[in-house]
Amino acid sequence: MSDERVNQLVEQARAGDRAAFGELVDLHKRVVFNICMSHLRNEADAMDLVQDTFLKAFTKLDSFQLGSNFKAWVCRIAANGSIDRIRRKKTRRAGEIDDRVMTTDSLGEGKTPSMSTFGRTSPLREAELDRMGKALSSALETLPESHRQCVLLCDVHGYSYKEIAEELGIPKGTVMSRLFYARKKLQAQLQEYREEALRR
Repeated sequence: MSDERVNQLVEQARAGDRAAFGELVDLHKRVVFNICMSHLRNEADAMDLVQDTFLKAFTKLDSFQLGSNFKAWVCRIAANGSIDRIRRKKTRRAGEIDDRVMTTDSLGEGKTPSMSTFGRTSPLREAELDRMGKALSSALETLPESHRQCVLLCDVHGYSYKEIAEELGIPKGTVMSRLFYARKKLQAQLQEYREEALRR
């Protein structure tokens, strides 16, 4: 659907047209669920947060700037909601994750590939990419939660170091440190896929 049509639906929803907002929900519910699921790793919690995300989007429609990217806007709401839930869960547990803070530079070409960017070509290539996506998901699961959150926010959702620091309430240097160690570990686990890509 074109951006122009999406903006029309937003305008209609702002005017009280619930059917128009329902269409916006149908268009974006899958990507929002994927974001919630990637953070929370629990289907029931993810589904609950999807509802909260669209409820919040509906109540804040007046703050959405027409002409900007509605998908990116609602995905940001979902990502922020995921972080809030994880933060509240940590508070209830009264536990803190050890921070290994040290100044590091980014790895340059060390960013992990976004799972959403895997293209679809031949059935063989599609199966190969599916295998790679599963390997990436499994590798992410091995990271400490604090490191995994930084990778998801930076390399999947496109947050800047500063934005991640603000969202997680940690210094920018800590974000850089967590990303450095997380990417290093992911690269080691996904080395065979990287070598295959270099041979192509």
